[in-house]
Amino acid sequence: MDDLDILLSLVENPTRRRILERIVREPSYPLQLSKELGVSTQAVMKNLALLEQGGMVERTVVRSDMGPNRILYSPGTEFTLVVDMRSHVFSARIIEPEESDDTAEGDMEERLREIDARIEELDRERSRLIGERSRIASAMGSAEQAADSSAQTVR
Repeated sequence: MDDLDILLSLVENPTRRRILERIVREPSYPLQLSKELGVSTQAVMKNLALLEQGGMVERTVVRSDMGPNRILYSPGTEFTLVVDMRSHVFSARIIEPEESDDTAEGDMEERLREIDARIEELDRERSRLIGERSRIASAMGSAEQAADSSAQTVR
């Protein structure tokens, strides 16, 4: 199994996706996740173990003056997963993030809105291009079939 297969097997589970959604917003303790998600602590621990084995989360031991040490879970990686499925097109890949400078001071909320709008625009453009590619590939397939039929008739 390659990295893509491992990643897909990890994120296919709705409970694991909910755990990841929570952890990327803020590192969390298993009991905290259990309460917030309405899932048993045992189920949370099982899913965290799988996510940790897959490198998607990592644990940090936090000392406690009031009892045993606690384990805090945080994201272990960053990536974008892209799956395209259309007529004559299937592609699934992982895109690793590029290193970038921290956001300069200023209106960060405005910058986030700009980034979200640009991502939405790029998603629409990507979808349009994939549709165009699909139509061209389909037309080429039809043309090849017609050429094959003509070649068989000539023989």
